[in-house]
Amino acid sequence: MRLVIVVLAATVTIARADDRTPVSLAQVLAAVARAPGAQVGGYEIVAADAGVAAASAWANPALHLGTSRLTARLIASATLPLPVFGTRGAARRVAAGQAGVVRAEAALALRELRRRAIVAWIELARAWADAKAAQVTANQAVDLERIAHGRLGAGTGAEVDVTVAVAGRLRAQATAGAAQLAENAASAELAGVLGWDPERLLRAEGAPVIGPAGELPALRDRLVAHPERAAAAQRIGVADASVERVRAERWPALALEAELDVDDVTLTEGHTVWDRSDARIGVSLDLPVFARLGARQRQARAAAQAERARLVALDAELAGRLSASYRRWQAGTERLAALERDIIPALDRAAALSMQAYRDGARDLSSALVAERELATARAEVNDARAAAALAFAELTLAAGDEGHAE
Repeated sequence: MRLVIVVLAATVTIARADDRTPVSLAQVLAAVARAPGAQVGGYEIVAADAGVAAASAWANPALHLGTSRLTARLIASATLPLPVFGTRGAARRVAAGQAGVVRAEAALALRELRRRAIVAWIELARAWADAKAAQVTANQAVDLERIAHGRLGAGTGAEVDVTVAVAGRLRAQATAGAAQLAENAASAELAGVLGWDPERLLRAEGAPVIGPAGELPALRDRLVAHPERAAAAQRIGVADASVERVRAERWPALALEAELDVDDVTLTEGHTVWDRSDARIGVSLDLPVFARLGARQRQARAAAQAERARLVALDAELAGRLSASYRRWQAGTERLAALERDIIPALDRAAALSMQAYRDGARDLSSALVAERELATARAEVNDARAAAALAFAELTLAAGDEGHAE
């Protein structure tokens, strides 16, 4: 009866594991564009474009109305600033450069969201593989317990073997249950990144991508078009436009002024209201005498030099990040290849031989348990190595300036 309950529990676990929505890496990447986090950049770009239109606006005209007890009954005057010395164009160029920075930063934010989605999917694939491996180990532990009971009933086994087999089965089933919960957590993590229902259980479909990545010199050549470098270049453009805007402000601000005095009683020769009205028109200059333009120009030029220095530092950082990512990817793929090519086949054969020897009574239960546990540990290492290689490849593609993972 105990054996039937164990097998039934294992069957129910497998059924729960299959009750998941499969999602591939391509589906995840396609869903990133519709994720809530991907919508923020669009609104920021719209706001930046509106700022460009706002920067080209003229200064507001001024209208004054008044009266006088001794002269005119109504005094109306207006002032219209005229941006004739390039200040309006300079402000528009600064705003356009800032809009370019917003676009570049929105692209970087989308890349980061894509990276988080890739990492979450790889973790889900790792959890799925761990859960499958733990289930296989649990099924093998059930087989060992059944064999121990059979040998004890046949008089060729010992009670201690049954006790050890039961403990091994309980341990394997507990590990399988924990692996299922870990997969549920990885599913909720991926759903949170994509804006899906976190209670909807997901399963990673397809193997994680681990290459090929290409040669390192060819990857270095692509750093010129790296999105982070493009954003830095946009910031340099904004800084240069700010320098030009400060230079444009060294010219006087020109404005037209007009005044209308209605019914001025000092004009005694007039017989009508219009005859006793007068108008004046003139030009005013706002002289930037105390604007400290020299200090502001030095500030703007220093800010531009700082942005150029950041670009030089970024180039060095991107090159170092690419080389490090490439070496990590090489290490991860070589470790995975060694595990799959050499270690797993040897341990699998050793476990099968130990199990057969225990069935035949040639070896004790401990040798079979040790072989199975070593195989289970090696399978877990393979899952970790595959996930590490996939993560390294994802980081490498992003370090090279690609949009993300290619499947």
